Amino acid sequence: MRKWLWIVGALLVSVLASAQSKTYSIKGIVYEEATEETIVGAGVRLLHQADSLYVAGSSTGTKGQFSLANIAPGKYLLHISFLGMEPYYKGVEVVNKSVNLGKIYLSESVTRLGVLEVRGQATPMTVKQDTIQFNTAAFKMRQGASLEELLRRIPGMEIDEDGKITYNGEAIERIEMDGRSFFGNDPQMATRNLPSDMIKNLQVVDKKSDEAKLTGMSDGEKVKVLNLEIKEDKKRGLISNLSAGYGTQQRYTANALVNLFNHDARYTIIGELNNIDGVRRGRGEETTRRIGGNYDDLFLNKTLKVTAEAFYNCRDFSVDGKTMTTQLLGGEKANNEAEQYHNFRRDEEVNLNGRLEWNPQESTMLVFEPYFRYNWNKTDNSSQFQTTNRQGIAINDGQSLRTNDGTSYEVNGDLHFRHTFTELGRNIYARLSYRFNGSDGEGLQLSETNFRRSQEKKLRDQQQRSYDRGESGRFRVAYLEPFSKEWALQLMYDANFGRRKSDQSTFNKGATGEYTELDPIYSRGSENSYFTHRILARLRYKLAPRSYLYAGMGVNPSTSHTISTQGGEVTFDKQRTVWNYAPTAILEYRPSDSLQINIRYNGRTSQPSMSQLNPATIVLSPLAQVQGNPDLLPSFSHSVWGSINFNRPMARQSLNMMWGWNLTNNAVAPIQKIDATTGVRQTSYQNISGNQSLFGGFMMSLPMGGASSKWSSFTFGRVRYSRDKGFVNEALNRADVWRPMLSQRITWSGPWLQATVGGFAMMQQAKNSISKEMDSRTWDFNAFGEAIVTLPFGLSLTSKLTYQDASGYQDQLKRNFWLLDASVSYSFLKEKRGTLQLSGYDLLQQRTTFMRQISLDRITDSEVNGITSYVMLTFSYRFNNMGADVRPSGMHSGQRYGRGYRRH
Repeated sequence: MRKWLWIVGALLVSVLASAQSKTYSIKGIVYEEATEETIVGAGVRLLHQADSLYVAGSSTGTKGQFSLANIAPGKYLLHISFLGMEPYYKGVEVVNKSVNLGKIYLSESVTRLGVLEVRGQATPMTVKQDTIQFNTAAFKMRQGASLEELLRRIPGMEIDEDGKITYNGEAIERIEMDGRSFFGNDPQMATRNLPSDMIKNLQVVDKKSDEAKLTGMSDGEKVKVLNLEIKEDKKRGLISNLSAGYGTQQRYTANALVNLFNHDARYTIIGELNNIDGVRRGRGEETTRRIGGNYDDLFLNKTLKVTAEAFYNCRDFSVDGKTMTTQLLGGEKANNEAEQYHNFRRDEEVNLNGRLEWNPQESTMLVFEPYFRYNWNKTDNSSQFQTTNRQGIAINDGQSLRTNDGTSYEVNGDLHFRHTFTELGRNIYARLSYRFNGSDGEGLQLSETNFRRSQEKKLRDQQQRSYDRGESGRFRVAYLEPFSKEWALQLMYDANFGRRKSDQSTFNKGATGEYTELDPIYSRGSENSYFTHRILARLRYKLAPRSYLYAGMGVNPSTSHTISTQGGEVTFDKQRTVWNYAPTAILEYRPSDSLQINIRYNGRTSQPSMSQLNPATIVLSPLAQVQGNPDLLPSFSHSVWGSINFNRPMARQSLNMMWGWNLTNNAVAPIQKIDATTGVRQTSYQNISGNQSLFGGFMMSLPMGGASSKWSSFTFGRVRYSRDKGFVNEALNRADVWRPMLSQRITWSGPWLQATVGGFAMMQQAKNSISKEMDSRTWDFNAFGEAIVTLPFGLSLTSKLTYQDASGYQDQLKRNFWLLDASVSYSFLKEKRGTLQLSGYDLLQQRTTFMRQISLDRITDSEVNGITSYVMLTFSYRFNNMGADVRPSGMHSGQRYGRGYRRH
């Protein structure tokens, strides 16, 4: 490993010494077309023409001028925007000199018919390349609403009980603000505390990996990023939002946000304290305490971008609930498992991370990303359970208590380097990374399990101590050679190593009453090490100016060694050398700005884990045992994904379609054998072929009655299908599951009222090959009406009435309810900076939470208990010392803000 470090260091020094600095500038002056006045404060952004990635940005000065410095040669897209004006787009190519665009005119987005002035309505959704953009102006929000409230109104966007965000079922990995990282490792820090009125556009971006962006060769790896485009008048000076509230049921909340923009620097401090998160999400009691800071700036003549983040979280979870599970046993046999539980968990975490991006020359880039995390956690879970057969005869019952106090930590660093040698794009890329992590824990395992048929009772009173340490490293180097303007080849070598050691020691009470006697059945450990090589070739062909075809093939030989122990004795010692293969193909076709087609294929070989190969019997509890299979084969998966995006911004029409298919051969499937008389589950593994999944969906946004209509429609639909093969009590079962869903929303937007009606219907159907007893079909329905009234003297009224129903679930669960939320707020003080709001949640007190999960061999219905209804009074204060009300000196008294000096 030390040899590789010397090689990389020598490579960096030699390239940096030989690199030449060649950067240019783009400048111009922005005018209003109708009055020929310059515009002050217009937003200017420069994007890569190929992928719309952000390059540079600024705002126009007091004379309408702008200048973007340190621009490397290439093709770009210039975007200029200002409130009330049509956006301006222009293709710009920088070759061997700076570009002066001269005078640029923006036209007002207003159509006058006689004395009647008709302003265009905001387009809810537009699609451009890998970005789906939602205009927040199309979603009227109550005064002081948070970003999370706005996200819940975006069709296709879902936030689960843990606050995790998904879009069309795909997880949002991180959040960015104007293209820069913003509390990337804790998205809730942003979603819960940023006010929605700061946001101009919400963008869901399929962001390419750092390697793809640096090399220009797509690797098919993308993450979904939520980018927040901030309004121009919110990017200057000091902006703060402070709020505090108290309500019935002893509910409270307090939030603080301070944003300071100083030229290229951005400073953000966020604080939050509340006990309403769990109530609002229907997941029990939850208390949240968090504080964090974000810093973002440019140095060294804007060649060095620095982002640093630090935050502390402390969260308490307390939840009571029940689950009912139908466990398939084969044929017409099944058991019913019921459980009531109380769970408590406290998590405290300190997180530090950053990103340094340095461009010493136009052809050279260095990126370093450090990360540190330390976590303390405490759990206390208790439950009562019972298993009966179909005739209601008891098989087993009991109770359990599990506690644990633990800590965990992680340290890692990632270094990227890229150097481009020619204008055609010949480049070399290198990556070096290292990660170290560990965890420790100690807790009690207390349980009583009664087997009713045999009248046997098993008691467990034990202490468990856990230990885990691991480290891993990676070195990657890639070279891209363009043969012509159309063809390019990339060769890559990637080396990974890692090792991990874990131990779980379980002790019974000794003669002194202390936990000193090692229990050989529940004590186990493992040591694992691996070294993986990856050799890859990728070919790129340019079909058209913005269209590419990629094809690649990778070979991954790897060696691993695992030693497993139980009760201090070695039960498994195996070394394996395997070969994996990974073909890829990608099509990015963009015949015009309004039409984009993307298709991606991946093939991947996966190896069974060492725990799945371990032939020793591992006892997890009195009711569960696991035994691996040393004869398992590697699996191979085919994955195809595609999308078609059609967009007509002037007509406010947008259509997005997506689909995907996955097939896995030799998948590792569990074999479960459940003793019908005791309920004890024994699990092993076997290869099986034919598991597959399929999904398709669409989103359509369009006005109703023409581009200037106040009526708009948003339709969202998707269907998911999965075929899972596995074993139920050693009998092969095939489960076919369908999940179609259709959602419709119609909105009327006026100057003081926005009204929306909509709803969705969702069906889930499961059919099993070995027994119709497990077949099921459930329906979920939702219909709602919402109105937001904003009166000119500062009064705002919001009301939402929702009806939810479901069928096909077990009778013990409440399936239908009405949900009424309402609020009234009044803004006062200077510039309406203060807002007093009275809000009521679940005023009809009918809300309940239930969920169904279907797997190959079971159906589980669950419900969480807790308070869901409360009323809260909140006061918030907003401060902005350099917002849109600030006028440059010398401005004509008759001008609106943003207009500069009249042309002479």
